[in-house]
Amino acid sequence: MIKRTWKVAVSMVAASALLAACGGSDAGGDSGVTKGSAKGEPINIGWLTDATSVTRGTYYPEYEGARLFFSALNDAGGINDRPVDLLMRDMKIDQQLAVTSATDLVEGEEVLMLAGGTVEGLLPAVFDVVRSNDVAFLSGHSARPDMFPEAPDPLLFSVGNVFEAMSDARVKVWPELMSQIGVDGGKIGCYIHQAPASEAVCNRWMEEQVAQNPEFTEGPIVNAPLETTDFTSYARTIANGDPAALFDISIASHAIGVAVASRNVGYEGPIVFSMTATPETDIKQVAEQTNGENLHAISNITSVSETQVPEIEKVLAAAEKYGTDIEPSSATVNGWLMGMTIADALERCGEDCDRAGLRDALEGTDLDTAGLTGGPLTFSPTDHTGKRYWTAYSWDPAKGELVRAIDEWIEFDPATDLVKPLA
Repeated sequence: MIKRTWKVAVSMVAASALLAACGGSDAGGDSGVTKGSAKGEPINIGWLTDATSVTRGTYYPEYEGARLFFSALNDAGGINDRPVDLLMRDMKIDQQLAVTSATDLVEGEEVLMLAGGTVEGLLPAVFDVVRSNDVAFLSGHSARPDMFPEAPDPLLFSVGNVFEAMSDARVKVWPELMSQIGVDGGKIGCYIHQAPASEAVCNRWMEEQVAQNPEFTEGPIVNAPLETTDFTSYARTIANGDPAALFDISIASHAIGVAVASRNVGYEGPIVFSMTATPETDIKQVAEQTNGENLHAISNITSVSETQVPEIEKVLAAAEKYGTDIEPSSATVNGWLMGMTIADALERCGEDCDRAGLRDALEGTDLDTAGLTGGPLTFSPTDHTGKRYWTAYSWDPAKGELVRAIDEWIEFDPATDLVKPLA
C-alpha cells in the first residue's frame, strides 16, 4: 500500500461539526464540500452522523467519504452543472437531537433526501420524521428490517446491513476464514455492545453456526453498556471461556478496548472484527497496542489497502486533494459508495428532480460499484438493500495493513439466503 500523509481539513469541516453539535446551522457557510466548476443552484442533501460522541469512529468516516466524493464530482461539473452539497448535522447518540436534527434538515433546509445515520436504536425516531415528510433516507451502516424485502418501507434504503441478515451471511463466511487461518473447530466467543439488535448479532449467528458446523460450539457471549470505558472484566469473561476464536462486532471504541484488554488478560487466539463497525484504522490501533498477530476482519466493503482497485485510488487521491481530518478506511469507502449511489439517482432523476422523483430513482438503482464491493448494488420496489458480497482480511504485522484472507467474494442475497425469518 502506498504510504500517504493526509492533509488535515480542519477549518470549515471541523467548524461545521462544532456548529451541528451545538444545534446550529451551517447552511449559509462552507460545508466542506468543494463547489468546483459547477455553477448552478446547489442540490442539498442532508447528512446525519455522530461527529463528536462515542460512536464517531464508526459513523463519521462515512460522511467524510461522501464529502470527498461530492467534492470530486463537483470539480467535474456536478449534476447537470449543479454542485451537490452536504448539510451535516451531528446527532451523536442523543434521541432528541436525532429528531431535531432530522427535522431541521427536512423541514428547515428542505433537503432533497437524508443519508448517513448512527446507532441502530436511534433510527426509528428519524424514520418517523422521514415518513411525515415523504423524503427518502439512505442508511450507510445500521440498517433495520424496515428496508428488507419483500415489503420495504417506500422511503428507506441502505447500502449497509440488516443485522439479522449480516449474522446469517457470517454463517457462510466464518468457516472459510477459519479454514484459511488454521482453526478447525472449538468454542466461538462473541462480543457486542448492548443494543436493541445485540441478540441478532451474536445469539442468532452462534445458534445457526454451531448447527451447520458442529465442529464449532458456543462459547462466551459478552456485551457491555455503550458508555463502557474499562473493558477488563468483560475481557476476563472472554479469556476464561477460552474460545478458539473471538468475533467482535461493536462500535470502534469498544472493539479496540475489548481486543486490547483481551490480549492483556491472556487471550491469544484469533480476534475477528467486522469492518462494517471497526474499520482498518481501529484494527491498526489494536495492532499497535498488542503484537499485531492473529487479527482478522470480515467485510462487505473493499479495504483501502487494496490500492490495485482504481476506485480505491480515487478515494485516496480525493483525500489528498481535498483534505480529511481522519485517515481513510473502509468506512470512508462506504461513504464514497453512498455518494456514488446518490449521484447515480440524481442523474437519472433529471434536471427537475424533486423528493418523489429522487425516491423513485433510488428504487431503480443498478450501480456498478467499480470494485468497492463484490458485485453491483441494486434496489427494486420489493428490495431496498440488495445483495451483499463478503470477504475476509488478516492483519499483516510486517506490512502494517490488512491483506486478503479469502480471495473471492461470497454472495449473500437477503431475499433468499436467510437461514430463518427475521424476528
